[in-house]
Amino acid sequence: MENFVLLGVLLVITIIVGAFMGIFAFAEVKQLRREVRSLTARLDERLDEVSELGEATGQNRSTAGDNEVFSTAAQSPAESDTLELDLDLEQPTPATPQKPRSQRWARQPEKRSPAGPSAGGRFFANLQKNWMVWLGGACVALSGVFLARYGIEQGMLGPKVRVVMGLVTALALYIAAEVLRRKTGGTHPTFAALAGGGAITAFAAVLSAVHLYHFIEPGVAFGALALVALVTMWLARLHGPVLAAIGMLGAYSVPILVSSDSGNVLGAMVYALIISASVLLLLRHVYRSWLWLGLLAGALLWWLISLAGHQADGWRGPYLAIVAYLILAVIPRDWLLRLRIPDASQQGALVLPSLLLLVAAQCISILREGFLSSAIWSWSPLAIVTLLAARQTPRLAPVPWVLFLGQVAVWFANQVGGEPLRLSPMAPELHSPFLTYLLVNTLLFSGFAVYNYFAVDGGANKERAVTAAWWASLAVMVPLLSLLLGYSLAGDFLPRYLWCLYAAIFGAIFMFLGSRGVGKHWSRGMVVWLFIAAHFAYSLAVCLWLKQASLTLALALQAISLAWVIRRFDMPALGWLLKAVLLVVVVRLTLNPWLLSYENVAHWSLWTYGGATLCAWIAARLLSSSQPADSVQAGLARWAEAGALHLLVLTLWAECRYWLYSGNALAAEFSFTEAVIDMWLFTCLGLVYYRKSLLSGHFGRWYDGYGRVLMLAGLACYVGILLATALSAPWVWRGIGERPLLNMLIPAFAGPVLLAVLASRYYLPSVRRFAGLLAALAAFVWVSLEVRHLWQGSIRLDVSASTGELYTYSAVWLALAVTAILVASWRGWRSCYQGGMALLALVIVKLFLVDMSGLEGLLRVASFMGMGLALLGIAYLHQKLGVKPEDSA
Repeated sequence: MENFVLLGVLLVITIIVGAFMGIFAFAEVKQLRREVRSLTARLDERLDEVSELGEATGQNRSTAGDNEVFSTAAQSPAESDTLELDLDLEQPTPATPQKPRSQRWARQPEKRSPAGPSAGGRFFANLQKNWMVWLGGACVALSGVFLARYGIEQGMLGPKVRVVMGLVTALALYIAAEVLRRKTGGTHPTFAALAGGGAITAFAAVLSAVHLYHFIEPGVAFGALALVALVTMWLARLHGPVLAAIGMLGAYSVPILVSSDSGNVLGAMVYALIISASVLLLLRHVYRSWLWLGLLAGALLWWLISLAGHQADGWRGPYLAIVAYLILAVIPRDWLLRLRIPDASQQGALVLPSLLLLVAAQCISILREGFLSSAIWSWSPLAIVTLLAARQTPRLAPVPWVLFLGQVAVWFANQVGGEPLRLSPMAPELHSPFLTYLLVNTLLFSGFAVYNYFAVDGGANKERAVTAAWWASLAVMVPLLSLLLGYSLAGDFLPRYLWCLYAAIFGAIFMFLGSRGVGKHWSRGMVVWLFIAAHFAYSLAVCLWLKQASLTLALALQAISLAWVIRRFDMPALGWLLKAVLLVVVVRLTLNPWLLSYENVAHWSLWTYGGATLCAWIAARLLSSSQPADSVQAGLARWAEAGALHLLVLTLWAECRYWLYSGNALAAEFSFTEAVIDMWLFTCLGLVYYRKSLLSGHFGRWYDGYGRVLMLAGLACYVGILLATALSAPWVWRGIGERPLLNMLIPAFAGPVLLAVLASRYYLPSVRRFAGLLAALAAFVWVSLEVRHLWQGSIRLDVSASTGELYTYSAVWLALAVTAILVASWRGWRSCYQGGMALLALVIVKLFLVDMSGLEGLLRVASFMGMGLALLGIAYLHQKLGVKPEDSA
């Protein structure tokens, strides 16, 4: 019964294949007939043109002169009678010699017209033209797969018969495609579809023999799959990239289509590697960018599937490394990764993003697996491949850096968790193997980086110098970052002082090598990175050993050492590091009240804020001495000077708070005295920064901007004091006290008058008028509050005023108004005159509505008489001066 079923299935397959062959043959015959008719018509047109040309030539010869006759007779018969017929036939292409080894990465150009359509246009054109062919090929391929599944589900055939049927079907499709190609004398997408279907069917048959029936050893199966891949590659050379696409798509998807739910992810990943190698071999001869991208997508697909379980734990790293190695080695036959990948080649343009994707995949794998005892063997292969590949290709030099930093970030991320999020160390039993892994990883990256650095050797070439700088940075920074990672995740393995000692030793070695490298004329990039690493090691040591205030001062000390190195060894490239150190110190000290807390010991604010200010000032002096104003060092000196001024502001502020709050400079309090001090401090320093901005060239914008911030801060303090006074807040009137005259009213309310006058004279011209108005208002407020304090012993506004106090206000305000009007008339100050008149009007209104409202009899007479005489006296003096108020110059 089984044999009859087999014969029936074979008969059906024969009918289907014969039908397809008949259709294809009919289509080819019709195409050939059209081409013959077209060639015949073109040949007739050319013959007609030749005959007409001959008649015209004979007429010209009969009418020509004697000289033309002799000239014509002198021509050879071949020149006079022979005419070539241009039939637009394609000329045979000469054989292309094999490219030399140094050019194997050169681009293999695709066949296209000089002004052809875009890639999207070509794709849709091919889709419109060949959609039926592609669909037919896919159906043929799926028929082989579903035939195998049907046999499995129905149990009609034995395992060996099923596999043989699949192989016979695949062979039949292969033979049909080749026979049709040879018979027609050319290739066609239809033939490629047939061959592609055979490839997918063969893949399905071999995989079913391995995963479903287990009567083929894995080694034999993989050899068979490799053979099928090679056959597909050979046929793709004959039938074009369509076969390559069908074969590649089917090859990567066959394990899913005929899966037996065995969960053998490792076998599928090995199979994917074989397919990837086959596709890369094919890309040597039939290159398309989408084939490359399909290869990468297929390889990463099986890596992504492996993340769903733990069977591939420990093997994902080698898998990704092999994929990277195949991408780099197969196409140019560069098995030792010694060739440079040219930037202009199309393959070369895809190598960098492909490697970055594989690097990202390895980092995700580490995040998925965590730390295992096999970490050294799992994650080192890809590092080796990228380090070797980047040795001769400068464009790939950042890839090892990306891989190393990505792994460091992932190791940290693995240990972050909890509520709230925090970094937890590894389990104690993992400390030793993890530190061993870090040591091997450090030796691997640093060792290869040093080797690659000497292989590149900088030189005068800019590209080589940049590449050498990449390797120098990797060589010196990897040990320090590994030390930081080891301390963070396995710090309990060693005492803390040993970690600090190791960091300090690294810093001393790098500083010595950097100074020696200057004398030995090492490359600039290496020397710069040695100094950078030395200071990073110092920062790491002090961060591990010190805390809070001491740490800030220790970090600030680097500004002096960096300034000395820049000046002593002429290293302006370290300027960015000096700026970074100053920025860290400034930000840290600026945000201290919100980020850190300190113990109230040893007057820490003085030697932290003041010490950091002194360090920035010394750095500015070191860089500015004996330097031209337009040099790089002079610019760094101005930067350090700006940092010193900012830190000076913070130092004065911190010291004030230290003394105000009994040594607690960061106390969560804000007193009236502090508000007054801050008003004076911020406003005065804002004026200083403005004057500095007028003399600082390029840094003038920075000084001016910071000065405006300080002026606004001073104004905010004054406005806050006024609002608190208006609301009779206890922290204001209690801060002033009951002592008359000599109290906080003078600095708190008379001080703003002086500050506003200074701003009206020496600050931005655009705000001077506003500052003058503010000075007048501040003077009015101060005098009024002095009257209040003299009568009440306090400036509380929620206490009712006596009659004598009200009359005092009127008298004092009247005196102020008269003084303002007379001075304005004498000096010609229109604004002062208007202010005096406004104040006079206020006094008159107050007298009529408030002061005299309750008077009777002779008191009312005397009051109005005094008021009238005062106004007459003011008018007389104003006319006596005889000066009309005008705008002052």
